[in-house]
Amino acid sequence: MKSAIGDNAAVRGGFVLCLLAACAAPGPGPTMQPPSAPPLPALPPVFAAAPAVRTTLAANERLPLGGGVTVHFKNVTVESIEASPDGSYPAGSGITLALVFEGMGAPVSREISLLSAGYESVREAWFERYRVEVVEVEDPTRTPRLVVVAEQVTDRVRPGEPRAVRVERGGEVELGSTRMRFLGHSTKHIDAGESPPLLVAVEYQPFRAEPERFETNVGTEERPQRWRWRDYLFTVEAHAYDAWMQLSIARLELAPVRR
Repeated sequence: MKSAIGDNAAVRGGFVLCLLAACAAPGPGPTMQPPSAPPLPALPPVFAAAPAVRTTLAANERLPLGGGVTVHFKNVTVESIEASPDGSYPAGSGITLALVFEGMGAPVSREISLLSAGYESVREAWFERYRVEVVEVEDPTRTPRLVVVAEQVTDRVRPGEPRAVRVERGGEVELGSTRMRFLGHSTKHIDAGESPPLLVAVEYQPFRAEPERFETNVGTEERPQRWRWRDYLFTVEAHAYDAWMQLSIARLELAPVRR
């Protein structure tokens, strides 16, 4: 039994194949952060996390996240999954949809999948400092509504000691369901007498998503050399230029987004 609701409601072909195999695709070109990023603040005190807040979204309803950014959903698709003849994967069902973020340049679409037991779902999507998790899809075959938890990254550090990691050039660091690869260091032209800033090039590979490449100016050794990605705060404790880094990795609190 199959049905599809939402914009462009045609059931997409090859759904099962996409669930069973990762599709290799070349990563996008590097995304440059501003060459002179403002200094990150010193590590603030630790606070208790605020409780999650659930919000229900109707079709075509936009949830403001902050800073002019909104999120809505489209293309809700419900589909059954037949078991493989050899028993390598079970019968089941799945719901897929797209979360669309607007308000900073062109709209950005993130794929969400809620799959039955035996398959790995992708329930959350990130855009800049905002995180949206789909908790449930109500009435998906007729009038779909999304129950979501929307949060934004704060400056507050989560309880617990930062994680200490040494990574060689070309090496990887596990960040939950994401891998971060250290691509190398570089610097930029400076005037005589100035301290050279350190530029850190990394590539993030989130689960079932295209890689994200960044080159970040972390500043000079005269202040803490830090950068952020999602709710991770990285501090360069020591390094050998273009060879390795000793990192301290802290997690930042997420604050609930309310209507």
